[in-house]
Amino acid sequence: MAAPGFSAPPAANSNANALPGALRQFQVLFTRRWILFFRDRTQLLLQLALLFGFPLLVIIFAPNGIGSLPEIAGHGDLTMQEVMQIQTRALEGQARIGGLISGLVMFQVILLTLMGSNNASREIAGERLIYEKERLGGVRPLAYLGSKAAFLSILVLVQSCWMALFVNFFTHLPGPLLDRMLLLLMVNGAMTAVCLAISSLMKSAEQASLLSIYLVGFQLPLSGAVLALPSALEKIIQPLIAAYWSWSGQLAAMRPTDYFVALGPAAVPTPVVSDAALPLTILGLHLAAGLVITWLGCLRHQWD
Repeated sequence: MAAPGFSAPPAANSNANALPGALRQFQVLFTRRWILFFRDRTQLLLQLALLFGFPLLVIIFAPNGIGSLPEIAGHGDLTMQEVMQIQTRALEGQARIGGLISGLVMFQVILLTLMGSNNASREIAGERLIYEKERLGGVRPLAYLGSKAAFLSILVLVQSCWMALFVNFFTHLPGPLLDRMLLLLMVNGAMTAVCLAISSLMKSAEQASLLSIYLVGFQLPLSGAVLALPSALEKIIQPLIAAYWSWSGQLAAMRPTDYFVALGPAAVPTPVVSDAALPLTILGLHLAAGLVITWLGCLRHQWD
């Protein structure tokens, strides 16, 4: 009840002061991100250059496909020396094709990890102050993270599927295309998520970008695809290298084909996994860990 001589203040309009829900915030942030993406012509042109340029780099090494696999067969009308020479040439041909297949697969993987780094390394660090100010205004970290994850998921899906389809059209790599596409999608998604986590923790976009590039740079030498790692180091390092799991899983998917015989120690210095299920699981853990760390990074206040 109002005191005598004073009128009671008007009731506050709770609807006017209510903040939008998490879903509405997600919709606004997601829409705004796409508007900014198409407005920034430099970034748009870079994305298009990577999308169409990187697959072209891969097929340069096998524009007419990987070729047929040399057969090792007996020749009853030849001398033992001639048979040994034919078999040696066949084994050398198999090793060459095996190395080509392994190289084409790893090249796609490395290029997609580079695209993942470009996707996410500046995504949060580049607008950290804006995010902190909007957070003071009521933006929820979950809605913000969701908008970033949804935006990047579309980029990852387009990049990975196009890489797999374009390269497969020209090179005719053995093995199921769907398995290869899924493993490329997962390694791109895993690297994108990890680089997004880095972006959420770094103080500047330059720091995040540099650290993400270093992370991509370590993928090839530590994957074991070129040189085998020492066994003691391999057990520690291998679970952390996303490129190894995608590469190894794609080669493992070729087991039912005749070409798998070419993927011996002469062409592949590191043993591959038995099937593609384990690589998909490991890459899924990489992706989940990246998103969790990103979530924790978004919860931190960072004004510097």
